[in-house]
Amino acid sequence: MKDKRTLTYTIENSTATTVGEWLAAHQFPRKTMKDLFSAKGVRLDGRICTAKTRLSQGMVLEILPLKERIDHDPIEMPLVIAYEDEDILIVDKPSGITMNSKGQVSLANGVAHYFKVHKIYGKVRFLNRLDRDTSGLVVVAKHGLAQHYYQLQMDDNRLEKWYRATVKGRVEQSQGVLKLPIRKSIDGIHQEVHPEGAMTKTEYEVLSYDESQDTTEVCIRLWTGKTHQIRVTMAYIGHPLVHDPLYADAQEVGKSFALRAYRLVCYHMRTGQKIVVEV
Repeated sequence: MKDKRTLTYTIENSTATTVGEWLAAHQFPRKTMKDLFSAKGVRLDGRICTAKTRLSQGMVLEILPLKERIDHDPIEMPLVIAYEDEDILIVDKPSGITMNSKGQVSLANGVAHYFKVHKIYGKVRFLNRLDRDTSGLVVVAKHGLAQHYYQLQMDDNRLEKWYRATVKGRVEQSQGVLKLPIRKSIDGIHQEVHPEGAMTKTEYEVLSYDESQDTTEVCIRLWTGKTHQIRVTMAYIGHPLVHDPLYADAQEVGKSFALRAYRLVCYHMRTGQKIVVEV
């Protein structure tokens, strides 16, 4: 039975004369393709080929992702699937569970079980990560080529990550873009704004203000992906997330802060069609 993850391309309007030239022109990762050629996972018009095989218009190129061992213990858990296609799985992660922490049941274990049940022969590759107490959308690549192509979308900001958060106080400016250098602090736990940190970019828009609670709900787009970026950035401008034990109040330990990855935008790696997922 044909692997559902097989990528199929008809060669059209190409100046490439060999399979290798065509793959290079379409940004296929060199190392991954070398492994696929070695595993006889690349075919041209149904025949196993190499990077040097000559091609012409109208030929059909098939690329079969490697079958891999699942790299986490499969543990059954309720998963909310927000989107799925041949290449990626988008899961709505609940608050209170880590991504793949050692020594405890994590989201990676649940995804591994899903892969096992649905005969998806790939490692668990998270394309984005959420803190334990942050809920929302997590993208999982089903194979190495998908990881590569969606990482390219992240690198050039075509893959959009949007969050909703509730912060302390009234945020006076209705919207803003915060560019701050952030690094890990000396305690090894917190992140901090520091001149020697990596530059981050966070865009926000005020949605509403609750006068009775003195809190503001904001919509946030992350342009970069630094650990704790939203939490550090909002605390730095004087509006830490409500119930954040690290950046607001140490007495808030055990309470879930209101941060949710609610919207994700990307582009289908096979068709180029825009994908919008909201939860």
